[in-house]
Amino acid sequence: MQASIQKSVRAVKIKPPAKDQIVSRSAVFRKEGEKPSRYHLPKALDSGSPIGYRTRPSLTKEEADALCPLFSLNRPSAFVNGPECTDQEFFEESSLGILSARQSTNFRGHRQISLGAEDSTKLTTILKNLGGCIANPLHGASYSHIVLCRPYRTPFTMLLTLVGHLPLLSLLTVPIRALRKRFQHIDDIPTIGYLTHLHVGILADALERAVVISSQGRRKANVVMAPFTGKSNRQQNREEIRAIEALAGITPTEKQKGWKIAFVAQVGYVEASEQISLSKQLWRKAGALLIALRSERVQPGINNEEKAPEPYQNRQDMDVSAELTEMAGRAAFNAFSHWAETEREEGKSVLLLDRVDVLTPNGKERLREIREELGAVTDRVAANIPLWADLPLGRVFTKNTKRSRKAFALTGQRIYIAGLAEREVHEGNIPWQLAIRAVGAAAARSGLYVELCGSIDIPENADLLAGFCMMAGPVNQNDIGKTYYGGTDLLSTTFPGREPCSLLIWTVKAKTVADPIGNEEQLMNPSRKGALVDLRPAPHEVICIRRQGRNMPFRAQDGCTSQERAYGDQENFVRSPTGEEIPGNGGESWPAQWANAPVW
Repeated sequence: MQASIQKSVRAVKIKPPAKDQIVSRSAVFRKEGEKPSRYHLPKALDSGSPIGYRTRPSLTKEEADALCPLFSLNRPSAFVNGPECTDQEFFEESSLGILSARQSTNFRGHRQISLGAEDSTKLTTILKNLGGCIANPLHGASYSHIVLCRPYRTPFTMLLTLVGHLPLLSLLTVPIRALRKRFQHIDDIPTIGYLTHLHVGILADALERAVVISSQGRRKANVVMAPFTGKSNRQQNREEIRAIEALAGITPTEKQKGWKIAFVAQVGYVEASEQISLSKQLWRKAGALLIALRSERVQPGINNEEKAPEPYQNRQDMDVSAELTEMAGRAAFNAFSHWAETEREEGKSVLLLDRVDVLTPNGKERLREIREELGAVTDRVAANIPLWADLPLGRVFTKNTKRSRKAFALTGQRIYIAGLAEREVHEGNIPWQLAIRAVGAAAARSGLYVELCGSIDIPENADLLAGFCMMAGPVNQNDIGKTYYGGTDLLSTTFPGREPCSLLIWTVKAKTVADPIGNEEQLMNPSRKGALVDLRPAPHEVICIRRQGRNMPFRAQDGCTSQERAYGDQENFVRSPTGEEIPGNGGESWPAQWANAPVW
């Protein structure tokens, strides 16, 4: 069945501060002999990522309103014939989808295998036999994506292997847990396992929007997700899933490493009545804006580092209006009901959303309590790490645990905590993993709406008018406390007796200055400490095109791989205050004869 029609969303302008409070990043290149810092522009960029270092293009209020249908997309009712998809269109779709959808730091957990029309016909036949397939598969897809996900594993989850053990038994229980994580893909705490599904929901929402923008409103995606969630659905559909794996060329080795089908997206042209009609220039601008938003890594609030330049230190008299937060909530509930495949009002009752606002009565006190609880968990984790593992490495695990405090801190004027009550989800006949994915989509879509409004009429010498930061770290830290130290859930105060499970936190703040570009460089430069480059893959690293029974890396041809920046024609690249470009930041266009050729 199709969930009820989503509510329309309208753009809301944000009032900028007084002119003397308007500031921007204004990063410059490091001078010779000057100590490098995260406040300098990088000296160069050599990356296959389609993102690069970007700035937000400013929208008019009329342009923002015209883009608002992207926050209430419905599934296509049928596909119609249309021209073949070119390499360039496919690249731009992928750039807005799998290559830039939010994932946590140091985690590359998605892959995409894309099939042409002939294989898509075979895929549709298999999809029609799936049980629990609420979103009806459609005939006539131009192409299809089989999206894979894997268990969430980062340096943080490696540290978790050492958490929650008894002192003497840890010599036995730590290795056992490590082996089970390696071969059985178990999780140390429940919310780590949930992160995989949160990420899938975020990607599904991004992909659905990416198809519309890259095709300038002519194509839509039909995402089939429910049959691939939960043990019972997978067991019921095991033969069909094996057939899809064979069609996609997924190997036993890949499956042993934990790769599974997350969802299937059928893509095709739709009738004019289902298309969104905008000017070509606005579609291009929208694509460039969405790419820029994934470049920023904006942290709402002020930067309290002593070494930070003055623009980052000063507060600004700005606010996020009640009307904007209402529309952001509407976008969130649209996404949740759409992806949980449930009626809107039921979805609103199932999704637990708590707002901690420092400007409201008891808001500061509540925030202080949360910070103290998370800090106490950090202290207990550090105190109980097995010495036999920590001492030989110079207490590296203890140091990293204490260093992580900043990642679990909460800043910003408005803080939202989202979660679910598993019993209520089951009572609503919603698959648990599907509901978790819907929470990820709800958070991402709500945040994107805030970012869009923060791009309306950006004043001169400003980076933005609103920022959004999504975090799982505080929830994971809270879950450590629940799992091993008898703590309570972050949502228990607001939803007593409902046995809630927190899943994500996000913060919203009106401001005009983006975080230092050093944050973005950590995501693209592997020589930087932390090597967060995992977040910025090139097309050939995570996308395969299925042709004649073989998987071919996308944009890896004749010894060349893509260095193109998506929507680079919009020229929204970061430059110094004097207009100097970062060498390599603009990338290189893919050869025209390849870019204009059909993908299949």
